[in-house]
Amino acid sequence: MPAIALADSLRVALVRMGRRMRRERADENLSLHHLSALGAMQALEEPTLARIAAAECVKPPSMVKTLQHLESLGYVERSDHPSDGRMVIFRISAKGEQMIGETRERRNRALASAIEQLSAEDRAALERAVPIIERLAEQ
Repeated sequence: MPAIALADSLRVALVRMGRRMRRERADENLSLHHLSALGAMQALEEPTLARIAAAECVKPPSMVKTLQHLESLGYVERSDHPSDGRMVIFRISAKGEQMIGETRERRNRALASAIEQLSAEDRAALERAVPIIERLAEQ
C-alpha cells in the first residue's frame, strides 16, 4: 500500500478511535474542550491561565470561561502564585482528579473490551503497532 493511502487509512481509523474514546467520560455534562483543558493542566508544571491557554492553542480570554466553568463544578481550584502576585495558579481539585481517573478507567475498560474480541494474531499485531504509532505521534 502506498504511504499516502496508508496515511489516509490510519488517520481515519485514529479519528474514529478518538471519537469512540471521547464518548466515554465520567461527567457527561463536560465538553471535550473542558476535558482537554484538564489534561493540559495535568501536564503543566505551573498551570497559569496563559500556559493553559497556550497548551490548548486558545487565547487567554477564552480559557477564562473554561476555567471558571471547571471551577464552578469543583474540578479546579485557584491559588495565588507564590512569587508573582499578579498571577494565579490553577490546580485540579481532588474531585477533578477523581473524575479524570474515572474517565480514564471507562476509556480503558471500553478499549480493553474491544481488544478482548480480537484474535490472538490481531492482538499481537496491535501490540507491535503501538510503539510505531507512538513514534508517529512524536514527529
